[in-house]
Amino acid sequence: MDMELWQPHRIEQDQCLEAQVGPLQLWLRRSGDEIRIASKHRKDPDSRLKAVPLHLAVERKPAGLDWSRWVCGNCDQVLLTPVTPDRPVVVRPEVPLKIPSGREALFFFGVPLWVRIIAGETTKVQLCEEPSVTVSNIWFGDPMSGDLCYSLRTRARRWISDSQIEQHRAICPVTIHNAAPVQVDIERFCVHVAHLSIYPGTSRLWTSEVQITFKGEDETSPVEYSEKPPTYETVDKVLSKPRLPVKKSILKKSIGSFGLFGGV
Repeated sequence: MDMELWQPHRIEQDQCLEAQVGPLQLWLRRSGDEIRIASKHRKDPDSRLKAVPLHLAVERKPAGLDWSRWVCGNCDQVLLTPVTPDRPVVVRPEVPLKIPSGREALFFFGVPLWVRIIAGETTKVQLCEEPSVTVSNIWFGDPMSGDLCYSLRTRARRWISDSQIEQHRAICPVTIHNAAPVQVDIERFCVHVAHLSIYPGTSRLWTSEVQITFKGEDETSPVEYSEKPPTYETVDKVLSKPRLPVKKSILKKSIGSFGLFGGV
């Protein structure tokens, strides 16, 4: 995997740097004591495979973009960091799956990256975050104790596909163990991705692993978020730590069927 995108980049006065992270295109321009940022999402299907390092785009700002302005002082360095979404995500298996009592199933799904923009070298200033994809909202859980989540278009698979590596997603391994006395039908599940780190593998990005223990339709599920990198590829460092570190397993409603939960 080419890690150049996630390295620090120098930005001189009046230069405009451009990067692409999947469908997301970013422009960063240094002007005086400001860093100015613009973004848009491309619609062509091939864009989701790309992660293009920052490069000098033009000497003047591209036209037709809405720019946000950030006062940073004498910042001549910028850093893009991949982070997890700022809400839990709801994902559906590629096909509905039944897990008998006492059995478990391993899934892999792609977590869309949020790109965190940081300015400065010695004193770092976090400016903003841009999602690499546009996502829709969905409510998961009952009306009183549920969560507002993002609904993912990508599906959870039982295996990892090497035919199409999407550079703007990190692969999340999720193991679901059925500890209930009856089978469970896995139609969708919820992962609080704020508890996950992101790691660079040899061919793609990874998150830490998740284990969900299903105890029954009316029970909350113990969910464990690993603090170690997955073992499917060689990993020698961490790119970003969890938004919300968790030291113990948490209890959440994490598995649901279409008949029980609604979304928008």
